[in-house]
Amino acid sequence: MRGLKIGAMAVGAIAAGANAQNLMTNGSFEDAGPGFILFDAWDAFNNVFADDNVELMAQDGMRSAKMFGQFGGEQSDQVLLQTITGITEGQEYTLSAYAQHLSTDAVQDGNLVLLQLNFQDSGGNGLAQIETQAIVPDQTPTDQWIQSSVSGVAPAGTSQILVALLHLQLDGAAPGATFWDNVELVEGDGPTEPCPGDFNMDGQLNFFDFVDFINAFNAGCPE
Repeated sequence: MRGLKIGAMAVGAIAAGANAQNLMTNGSFEDAGPGFILFDAWDAFNNVFADDNVELMAQDGMRSAKMFGQFGGEQSDQVLLQTITGITEGQEYTLSAYAQHLSTDAVQDGNLVLLQLNFQDSGGNGLAQIETQAIVPDQTPTDQWIQSSVSGVAPAGTSQILVALLHLQLDGAAPGATFWDNVELVEGDGPTEPCPGDFNMDGQLNFFDFVDFINAFNAGCPE
């Protein structure tokens, strides 16, 4: 029992250290905006919708954001944007988000799904851009939330960050829908490195990882 108590204390300490402040507002898309604004604090363009646990369970809370192309025969850009001010030049920032596509409507070639971190000056002029593909057609597993992240150091002159979630239907015809949830922007290197304590590999460090570890330990090794 002594070892069990020490392990619980260690998990608690690691989890506390991992809880950096999220600089995003409404990163889980739970709050609807006023008037025609889809999500509070976000600007949305083209085919962006709210999914209230209808097509899939949200990664966090009760709602996720859905995007898909407009099928107009030419490129259509589905966009969610949020600007975060008070950014410190020379400081490292990490942007992360969960994305999912369903096996019944998987993202196909001809679509580009991006998580984008844009460093800007006070006038909104771009200083640096870092991005990653959140869903890669024919590679990213379907029917599960996958966390992606990008990190970078704010260059000289940075005063704000523009966060962009993008589903670009490049050919105007490729099928597939992207769902987004639990967007986080934190100071520091965030979740970019694998976390050994994330025992169930869900991108979060919490009590459930500890329970899974204890169950595996109690099961022992095959003889």
